[in-house]
Amino acid sequence: MVPVSSLKRFFSRPLAGFHRPAHLGLAILLFPLLAGCGALNTYRTESVLLHSRHTVIENFAVSEIDPREVDQLLLQVAQILEVRLEPTVPKPRIMVTSPDRISRFYGAGSAAFSGHTRVAALYFPGANLVLIPYFDRTILGHELAHYLTDHYLKNTPRDRWEDIAHSVEWKLLTAKPPRPEPDKE
Repeated sequence: MVPVSSLKRFFSRPLAGFHRPAHLGLAILLFPLLAGCGALNTYRTESVLLHSRHTVIENFAVSEIDPREVDQLLLQVAQILEVRLEPTVPKPRIMVTSPDRISRFYGAGSAAFSGHTRVAALYFPGANLVLIPYFDRTILGHELAHYLTDHYLKNTPRDRWEDIAHSVEWKLLTAKPPRPEPDKE
């Protein structure tokens, strides 16, 4: 731990002709925040399994995920797509895992997918499986749009799925996130 008086002296005057960079203070203040973000993308070998009202989450990431927040997002995407969730439809299984594992899943199922050779997140049609590298409302919302299109908007041609998911992304980015509702279970 550096004493505060030493930091004040360092930032108050240049030392022996050395002029500190203008952004050095900002960089020092932001370092703990940036270093903390590094933990966002670390993963465990064993997953933590979470069951919520509308989803099953298999979390390999070290960072915690609130299942209520995921449920709230699914409900918001369903509202955007004008879909009513039915208890007879299988829940989406959301796997939070490393980008390498997502790429391996994509490679294993590449016959079912067209287009990109590298993906950041993935939905397996018919399998109810969503793969994401970390919880992000926009990324997960995009993949949940694929899930809802697959299970609830069955007459939608497959070549329109990306357009629908991008539309959902835009609506999520421009809308205020809803306040979490208390669990009713």
